[in-house]
Amino acid sequence: MFRHIPIVLTADKILESSIRNSRKIKINDRNALYKKKKTIIARTDSFSTSIISRLEQYVKKFPSIDNLPKFYQDIIDIKIDINKLKKSLGAIDWARKTCQMIYSTQSKSLQKSKKINFLMQKQKEIYGRISSVVKQVDSDLLFLAKAQNIIKDFPEIQDILTVVIAGYPNVGKSSVLKCLSSAKPKISQYPFTTKEIHVGHMERKEKYYKKRIQLIDTPGLLDRPSPERNDIEKQAIAALSNLADIIVFIIDPTETCGYRLVDQLKLLSQIKKTFIQSKIIIVENKSDLKKEDTKYLKISCETRQGLDVLVNEIFNNYEIKEKKVVE
Repeated sequence: MFRHIPIVLTADKILESSIRNSRKIKINDRNALYKKKKTIIARTDSFSTSIISRLEQYVKKFPSIDNLPKFYQDIIDIKIDINKLKKSLGAIDWARKTCQMIYSTQSKSLQKSKKINFLMQKQKEIYGRISSVVKQVDSDLLFLAKAQNIIKDFPEIQDILTVVIAGYPNVGKSSVLKCLSSAKPKISQYPFTTKEIHVGHMERKEKYYKKRIQLIDTPGLLDRPSPERNDIEKQAIAALSNLADIIVFIIDPTETCGYRLVDQLKLLSQIKKTFIQSKIIIVENKSDLKKEDTKYLKISCETRQGLDVLVNEIFNNYEIKEKKVVE
């Protein structure tokens, strides 16, 4: 979805590239006057149309923000600022239209005149006015380049049954994703290792039907009010709000994650109250180190204990997506 967005250049680089390419153009004609005239016209056309075309590509190839799924809109707003992005796209489109108008109105006089000095002066005027317009939106081009660099790495989210793995930082969410799918998230022993959304998949063939499930590893959440959450945590909330058919909530009873069990359970209570439309599967991780006397599913990513039970529990709820679509 986002791979086709072109690399956005600065105003100076756009102008340099267009001028360099236009200078390569030479038109042959037996008449020396017409040769010069045609070359000036062709170079001016090349310079103008290449800039107009490039600016148009920046706007057209960028996905329509308002038509994106809500999850992507939320992530763009968290990482980039959706209003600033819309403003920059609007400014670049204004520059395209203005450059087009300048060239359309000024190029007619190039065709009519036979005076080389006039043609060269008119060419210089067109170059100058178009260059001025492009430079006016340089800050918007820089902002769009930054946005493109961020958005191109967004995960591809499919409209299939989706399991969002949630919990406090360092409780083993990424390890669970790695054990259940082919995804290879970064795993380290310090909080907020996961700073982005990671996506994996698992499949099961039943008779002639293949069931495919999407798994999403989210950054860790802390038990605190929404206004106090940082941008890393807000990504997890965006995934839970927009994507989760099933929430696998991971608890670390050993507290080696660095957070008290009582705080983890407070977060669980908050998740239950907030995301009432999602099925919640509560899992105690690191069962090879400690097991609590609870009814929660016990797993260990080290020994793989209980992982098959977790997989079965997820696939047993496979029909949730179909029911949501019908509703």
